Amino acid sequence: MARKNKRRGGNRIRPIKFNLTIKGDRGRPLRIILCALAAIVFFILAANLFRPKVQLENTAEITRIHEQGVLTVGILDGIPGFSENGDGFEVELACRFAEYLLPDTDPGAAVKLETVTDKTATTKLSDGSVDAVLALMKKGASSRFCYSYPYYTDECIIAIPEGTEEKPLDQMLIGYVQDSASESVLNSYISQHETKVEQSIIDKLLKRKVELPADAITFDKQAFASYPDMLLALRNGRIDGAAIARVYFNKYADEYSFSVHSAQIGTISYSIACAADSPAIAQLADMFIYELRESGELEKLIAEYGIE
Repeated sequence: MARKNKRRGGNRIRPIKFNLTIKGDRGRPLRIILCALAAIVFFILAANLFRPKVQLENTAEITRIHEQGVLTVGILDGIPGFSENGDGFEVELACRFAEYLLPDTDPGAAVKLETVTDKTATTKLSDGSVDAVLALMKKGASSRFCYSYPYYTDECIIAIPEGTEEKPLDQMLIGYVQDSASESVLNSYISQHETKVEQSIIDKLLKRKVELPADAITFDKQAFASYPDMLLALRNGRIDGAAIARVYFNKYADEYSFSVHSAQIGTISYSIACAADSPAIAQLADMFIYELRESGELEKLIAEYGIE
């Protein structure tokens, strides 16, 4: 019996050794397998990356643009560095985006530029006069439209008369242009900094007005129909400051001489806009802007047109 137990104890299980290598002739089969796996992973990633673009190109709005053979883009005029006399950063982007959507069309023939203003851009998008707009459109400004990733980030400043003493914003009458991106930034800044007093349930039931404390921070503002109207009012002393995007401040710099208040009230992101019923255009614009940004080409264009 003891001899039997001793014989069993001698049957030990030896570990299996895997002698794998990728070096030399012995490692050649493993190298082939690894390369094949890497190729499979690459093709899977590539398919997932380009599949959305293929699907978007088969949508009704993109098919229509392909059939027409041209992309109609709304562009501003008279904005230094961005769009002036048929040249500028936004004009360049419009042409490149059209070629991105219509790669088989002759360069230069893929786009039709339609001049718009900051007032007519949304109208022409809504009635289908243009397919897209590159006209300093603030991303997310309206639910009626779709927007791409931003292609440029501007700052909203407060212009004040030259030589005047700088005062806190809550002690100034600040002008703004109705329905402008700078109005949105100004309202957001005011909402964050003004004193708020909430009514209690009893106050609401009794319709009792709640008075602000004596040290409450409040702001005064005044609307204008256009930038020239607002800047003229600022020059004549009818308002103390004007909320305006840096792009527009530069546009009117030769005509009006103003300083910039030290307060930083926010930024404005400009995007390619299209009608809400044409989301494929905005999604392809996302890919277009992303590729320009990742390649460094977008930064080069911004520098080329002097709008850093």
